[in-house]
Amino acid sequence: MIRWLLRLGFSLSLLSLCLPHAFAQARIEGGSLVFPLNPPEEQVDVAVEDMASVRTLQPGEPVVMIPAETLARFSDYLAGLCSDYRIPGIAFAIVQGEEVVHQRTMGYANLTTSVPITEATRFNVGPATQAMTSLLAASYEGEGFSYDKPAQKLWRRFRMSDEDVSGRVTIRHLLTMTAGVPDYTDQILDPAWARPEDVLAVIAQAPVTAGPGSRFDISQVSVAAAGYLIPRADGGDEDLYAGYISAVQERIFEPLGMQDSTFSLSQARQSGDWASPHEFEERGRYDPTTSWQPEPNAIAPAIGMKSSLRDMIKWLTLELNEGQTAAGVRLANPVSVRERWQPARTADGRNYGMGWTRRYYRGVEIIGMMGSYDRHSVAIAIFPGYRTGIVALVNADSPDVQKLLSELPLGVAEMLQSQERR
Repeated sequence: MIRWLLRLGFSLSLLSLCLPHAFAQARIEGGSLVFPLNPPEEQVDVAVEDMASVRTLQPGEPVVMIPAETLARFSDYLAGLCSDYRIPGIAFAIVQGEEVVHQRTMGYANLTTSVPITEATRFNVGPATQAMTSLLAASYEGEGFSYDKPAQKLWRRFRMSDEDVSGRVTIRHLLTMTAGVPDYTDQILDPAWARPEDVLAVIAQAPVTAGPGSRFDISQVSVAAAGYLIPRADGGDEDLYAGYISAVQERIFEPLGMQDSTFSLSQARQSGDWASPHEFEERGRYDPTTSWQPEPNAIAPAIGMKSSLRDMIKWLTLELNEGQTAAGVRLANPVSVRERWQPARTADGRNYGMGWTRRYYRGVEIIGMMGSYDRHSVAIAIFPGYRTGIVALVNADSPDVQKLLSELPLGVAEMLQSQERR
């Protein structure tokens, strides 16, 4: 049913968000950041994305439900792969409409102690945090805030190295990584010493790569900056980090009942149900290891969230219902939620949504995010034309894990398409 291909168009573009950049040429001299006068050239993917609007089910249209026996066979197939690859632990679920049609946990939170993975086990969700940050922005839409709000209107001290650009950069540009922030800035901030304020300081000093909205540059720094500025839409003037954390807690976590979710590694560990990261060794062996993450994490709005399968299901359900919880509470308007899925138009033809990337598999539209952080891996995919979504969490990162996670959305796409034909 599923061919063992990496499906480069879907997975590698997402994984690249987490890969180090070989051309990080900026350096520290005399206690100050020094940037190259001419940012390094990079290879440009000239393939142009389809800019058509995301297609969603209209009210009253039925959801194409995948039969339970088909889901069970698919789940057993994945379980066999996990066993063959000796993957330490995985938690995954498939949601259709508001119904969790399949959920399964396998393996161990720690291979040494044989503590099993449960639906409450916390994982790093890494780059999926970017989509949570854009959801936070969506929750402010209609309250005197929009994605096109200039960053300087939210924080008067926001600056780019080009003064003309400074006043034109918006939250949309920062979230879609089209603000002109160089990609190598991600390598500047050492998590051992960096503070949230340093995120904005780096942006103020780095050479601008292009005018706002004209070029895509992978930049967690860009997304983190947006995260720190968004809460200021309600007039708050808190500490940058505290303002972001409290806004996510009050506007997303609490209304959704995401009690397992946090941005603190120490809190995730203290829960007693934390998935130990596992190091991939030679000959396919995984060994438990320790996590080290700073608190606060300077780029938390881009990679810092920790969550469980049961909490991620609540978030996924909200996305499928375009901003409304299963209990009928609206956290964001549908247009604002869908707009995050839409790729940004750029002059160089490369693009990215607000925490999401769009690809197609055999004609099926997939809105997804896949990546890793601190030896944990995550994959989330939404099939908006079928009001279906999946989430998978793994406490390891390796080529085998990435193969497995890249197959998940493709298998679901095939099941949906097959059932639709019938």
